[in-house]
Amino acid sequence: MFHPFEEDLSELKDADLQDRITDLNKKLFTAARLGKKDLLTQVETFVTIYKQEVTRRALTQKLEQDDNDLDQLINVD
Repeated sequence: MFHPFEEDLSELKDADLQDRITDLNKKLFTAARLGKKDLLTQVETFVTIYKQEVTRRALTQKLEQDDNDLDQLINVD
């Protein structure tokens, strides 16, 4: 997903990313309570972008671990 105001999320640490998701969720609930549909849509977009980054990082880390596991299984001696 792309948004023109989106920053480079790869530079953020995992903890910072989670903090931003928490903050955005608070803003999301506030916008929903106030009935601000336009704001709600924008905040939902950013929540989705940040959650996708968390998922991408988790998958990348899992793939790296799986690659290392295969190295242990192959014995060329």
